Amino acid sequence: MQLYQNLFNNEKHVRNLFGLVFVLAAIFLNFWWLALIGIFAFVTSSYNYCPMYGMVGVNKDVATRRYYLSQFPIYNPEPILMGRKDGMVTFKNSVAGEVFNGVDRLEMIFPKEHSITQVIAEGMSVFNQVVIGERTYMAHFKGIPQIDSILVFAFNISDIVKINKEIVDTQKDIVYKMGEIGETRSKETGQHVKRVAEYSYILAKAIGMSESDADILRIASPMHDIGKIGIPDSILKKPGKLNAEEWVTMKTHTQIGYEMLKNSNRPILKTAATVAYEHHERWDGTGYPNGLKESDIHIYGRITAIADVFDALGSKRVYKDKWELDKILDLFKEERGKQFDPALVDLMFENLDKFLKVRDNNKDA
Repeated sequence: MQLYQNLFNNEKHVRNLFGLVFVLAAIFLNFWWLALIGIFAFVTSSYNYCPMYGMVGVNKDVATRRYYLSQFPIYNPEPILMGRKDGMVTFKNSVAGEVFNGVDRLEMIFPKEHSITQVIAEGMSVFNQVVIGERTYMAHFKGIPQIDSILVFAFNISDIVKINKEIVDTQKDIVYKMGEIGETRSKETGQHVKRVAEYSYILAKAIGMSESDADILRIASPMHDIGKIGIPDSILKKPGKLNAEEWVTMKTHTQIGYEMLKNSNRPILKTAATVAYEHHERWDGTGYPNGLKESDIHIYGRITAIADVFDALGSKRVYKDKWELDKILDLFKEERGKQFDPALVDLMFENLDKFLKVRDNNKDA
């Protein structure tokens, strides 16, 4: 067996030697078929896998494994790795050796929601985004049950991530500016939309929303009153109480905002459409525009409702003075299960210190 292993480790050289012998024999003995064997030996010597091993069964497992390695481009510009089902990395090409220098186990870059053994056993393909320094790679993990291993092909997507971030940041800036436009028409400040955004994010995380969804809500919630741009100044800036007819007009800002945003396929603007439409719905079903009740109100609308009212009551408006904190908290206690989702109200109280920190860091000028 040791002899076989030594032959295997030097198989390329052995095949080159046999190829040379057969070609020379073909020339001197004038047997053309010997030349074919020699040429075949030369050709296979350029690969890491010799077909003869599979045929005669010598070192079959190692030969099969070497076959899969032979599929890798020798000078591949992107990182390539191989790992066993126990998680140990067993192969890196030169690029992977540089990029993933400290990675000696697959778990260090493998997606946590999947099992290495399952991916191998079922021949699955899974993906994971891996950040190495300032570069971001998309790693494709392909299970190969024939050799109890995973092949890993990594691609540098740093430029794509950077461009995507710039797009998202641009959308975020536009959303904030549009939100500020809606507020300044009613003489409210741009700080209001920033505070509402942060309150919404705090509640979203507290209720268990994913980081990506919570961040989208934080970006979209400043658009909750964008529909106010369609409300006449005589109503929007009226210092006194609105009459019944004026109040009907004022309530249409939810529909106006929704109509402005509803046809967008962008996640941020779709979320903003929902927020604009439902942030005045009430838990008990007496809100507007559709009188939705309890969980029929989208979680985005329920969260923004609390964030908006908390900040609006604590800010001076053309139609009212600023409320003291104790009075605001008393209102939320009273409206728990009436105007507001009771679970979210409880979370607001549990995270009140975070709310107050946001308010203190974003005071009106």
